Amino acid sequence: MLSRLARGTTAAITLVVVAAACSPGQSPQAPTAQSSSASTSTSTSMPAQPDAGDRGRVVERSPMQLDPDGPLAGFTTTRVVYRSTSGYAPNDPDGDFGVDVSGVVVTPQGTPPPGGWPVIAFGHGTTGTDEQCGPSLHPDLLGQASQIAAAARAGYVVAATDYVGLGEPGTPHPYLVARSAAYSMIDAVRAARQVVPGTSDRWAALGSSQGGQAAWAAAEWAGTDYGSGLRFVGAATLAPAADVAPIADGYDATPFRAPTFTVLQLGLIPLVLNGLRTVDPGLPVSQYIRGGLAAGAGVLSSCGEGSEFQKYSALTQVRPGDATVASPQALRVLHDQLARSSLPQRPAAGPLFVAYGDRDQLVTPAWTAAAVRRACGIGDRVAVTVEAGRGHTDLRSGPAALAWIGDRFAGAPAPSTC
Repeated sequence: MLSRLARGTTAAITLVVVAAACSPGQSPQAPTAQSSSASTSTSTSMPAQPDAGDRGRVVERSPMQLDPDGPLAGFTTTRVVYRSTSGYAPNDPDGDFGVDVSGVVVTPQGTPPPGGWPVIAFGHGTTGTDEQCGPSLHPDLLGQASQIAAAARAGYVVAATDYVGLGEPGTPHPYLVARSAAYSMIDAVRAARQVVPGTSDRWAALGSSQGGQAAWAAAEWAGTDYGSGLRFVGAATLAPAADVAPIADGYDATPFRAPTFTVLQLGLIPLVLNGLRTVDPGLPVSQYIRGGLAAGAGVLSSCGEGSEFQKYSALTQVRPGDATVASPQALRVLHDQLARSSLPQRPAAGPLFVAYGDRDQLVTPAWTAAAVRRACGIGDRVAVTVEAGRGHTDLRSGPAALAWIGDRFAGAPAPSTC
């Protein structure tokens, strides 16, 4: 699921873009300069990545000031900044450099159980790509507080990362770059164990939408050297953006026809391009967006007070043709860039829970079903729930996901629909 902020934005997209598509006689505006709220430095003097002993090391911590009547009232909530690995480098998708990542750690009430508090690494849904879009910078955690509180009430230390580039300055956010998200999630667990005494080394991942991709990716990289020293039990993912490369299918069709996008997909295209430009700073954005969509890309990627109104205003300038891909060559580049982060990439280190709606207009259900089939094909145990009549933001599987995680910590055999 998307955050509350993003739900407001997608509602605006539905109203505004549909209205624009019905406006007669409107021609696309001329291409504008590339627009991004993120820096795309190609400097080769990148900070060294942390060694194994430095991953997750907390460099800053402070109490979070939250709503005293909000869902996290009564829980100790700490904002942290910790060391992690980028999971990419400019012009080098296989590169790495050292980064500081922010997030929050929530401590359950009561005393730790035998063996210590188990940990849930929580991945938030799409908020934006601007530095200010880190939930830890906002008293309401940009709509994430209720989901985090549910996990804390169930007796878990919750390590909720902001991801690279959200919440801390200096590094652009690699939106939907799977390896980066995985590293942020895993190192958030290490950070939480430093903040909360009596925390176990056993952990699970939980997330929805962008966070669903992050949780799934964390499950895969937990089985590599990067996950060493921790015991992973499973990942629950809701409406995961596991593979969005099919949005750029059709580059080899004859005759070429540029793909069409749903209303919800249209509003997120600037964020996707921002993410791709962290790895490929020279990506020719004008081949993918132009006119009002290009002019409003920075606003659509931002967060903060008044941003929902600003996004609505930007979306009123979007016109048909603003996201028409210019050529089959440009579409192939987009597809290949997105495919770098398509999941699965390797067997997961534990079982997976995947829930999605059969009317999802953002992450098409067929894309998720195909990702699950590939995961089953490489030996993963995957429990799948397809919610009839549900879309991307209205799933009801949150309690089931937490219950499934509880069974994994309890050692119960993991069900599989493979």
